[in-house]
Amino acid sequence: MTLEDGKRKVLMLLDEYSSGGEITVDEDIDNKMNDFFDIAQKDIAQWQPIMRRATVTLDGTGEQALPGDVSRVLKLTKNGSAMKGVAVVDGKLIYPVGDTSDITMDYVAVPTTITPSTEDSYQFEVSEEAANCLPFFVAAQQLIVDLVIDYGAFYNLYLQMRGTLTRSTGYTGSGSVRQALYGR
Repeated sequence: MTLEDGKRKVLMLLDEYSSGGEITVDEDIDNKMNDFFDIAQKDIAQWQPIMRRATVTLDGTGEQALPGDVSRVLKLTKNGSAMKGVAVVDGKLIYPVGDTSDITMDYVAVPTTITPSTEDSYQFEVSEEAANCLPFFVAAQQLIVDLVIDYGAFYNLYLQMRGTLTRSTGYTGSGSVRQALYGR
C-alpha cells in the first residue's frame, strides 16, 4: 500500500466527501496525515517486525557502523556459516582487523521516517496485511481532538486488526526478508 492509498482510505473512513462524491479538502487533516502514518507504521513494526537481509562488505578497519535502518541484528553469516569473532556493540560491527569479506546480515529494521515532505508514492515497509491497519489508527488520531465524534471506534478497530496479525518476535529462518546491499 502506498501513502496515497492510505490517505484516501482515511478520508473515506472520516467521510470527507461532498454530496457529489468529491473529496473535500481539509488542510487541518492533510497537514497531520504523514506524521500520523509515521507513528502508525512504527507502532505496527513493533508488533510485526520488518525483517531484512543485507550484504555488507567489511572495510578492514575492525569497526564499522551498521546500516541506519538496523534495529536489531539477528544473524551474521559468511559463506553460509555463522560468523565467529564478530560482535555488535553500540550500532557497530566489531570484527578482526583486515577482514574485507562480504557478510550477510539478517536483521529487524526500523521503517523510514515519514515526514511532511514524503511523496505520496512512498510504499509502506510493513506487510500488506499490517498496512491495512494503518488507516484506522490515522483516522482515530484525526478524531481524537473532536469533542463530538468519538475516535474510540476507529482506534478499537485498529487494535483488533493489529491483534490478528502474525506476531513475529525474532528470526525464524522463514518469512519475507527484503534484500539490501551496504558497503559497496
